[in-house]
Amino acid sequence: MRTPAREVQMTLLNLREYHRPKTLAEALALLRRPGIQTVPIGGGTQILAEGSREVEAVVDLQDLSLSFVRQEGMTLRIGATTPLQTLVEAPETASFGGGILALAARETAPLPLRNQRTIGGAVVGASPEQPLATVLLALDAELVVFTEPEAPRALRMEAFYDYREALRRQGMIVAEVRIPLSAAPMGAAFHKVARTPADAPIVGVAVRLFRGVDGACYGVRIAAGGVAPRPMRLIEAEQVLEGQPPDPERFATAAEKARARVNPPGDFRGSPEYRREMVAVLLRRALTEAAAQAGWTEIPSS
Repeated sequence: MRTPAREVQMTLLNLREYHRPKTLAEALALLRRPGIQTVPIGGGTQILAEGSREVEAVVDLQDLSLSFVRQEGMTLRIGATTPLQTLVEAPETASFGGGILALAARETAPLPLRNQRTIGGAVVGASPEQPLATVLLALDAELVVFTEPEAPRALRMEAFYDYREALRRQGMIVAEVRIPLSAAPMGAAFHKVARTPADAPIVGVAVRLFRGVDGACYGVRIAAGGVAPRPMRLIEAEQVLEGQPPDPERFATAAEKARARVNPPGDFRGSPEYRREMVAVLLRRALTEAAAQAGWTEIPSS
């Protein structure tokens, strides 16, 4: 499902042009035109919600063949215009990491929006607490970004958010998300706290780790949302577990490192102190689940 041109025109009051290019080169040329504020859309849900009066032209990406989910070698590839609901339903994502991508998609948008909202739009416009961006950060995802037709760049999530605004000004198109795979047993988990189960997270924590043949944790990645202007990695907490077997003391130490690392804002949903405490609580839960999923038989209780 996509946003009809008529709906876009009715919502963006200063819209003058609607384009649906057939090639990436054509789309990029439209985005780089000087003197007219032009934005790309996939499902269009975010731009419709914003209703920006600055947007004068939109470039609909639906005809660029960027809707797919497939495994190629040791990489899981997801096209940028793939609807979030596809992440919930696709066999490739349902079986990956205990279904963490399907969970993240469900937590990011309700069903009516998941059928329209795309993974590219969700990642580019991610809010600080968004589950999908937090999970992709923990999964070491890369974004394939174009500002020139023949010059794709593969950017890790951290780097993308460092340069997101600059890339937007250059007229970027995010073409796909790539997630590295491994033959080692993997565990992945996402836990959140929210006012109600249907609400956006106040804080969310995602974990990914691999079980080595020596029984230690490798490739540990920990990401938190709702504690900074964007989802962030908690590298100090990762280092506590990297190369070590999981045990209650290490989980507790990692949780304390995470609590000390974050400096979250406060708002009506939660104070800085509450958010900081929830990072530690949620991390212990996520580590417990991920370790069990990776095959450790003796793990601490949450």
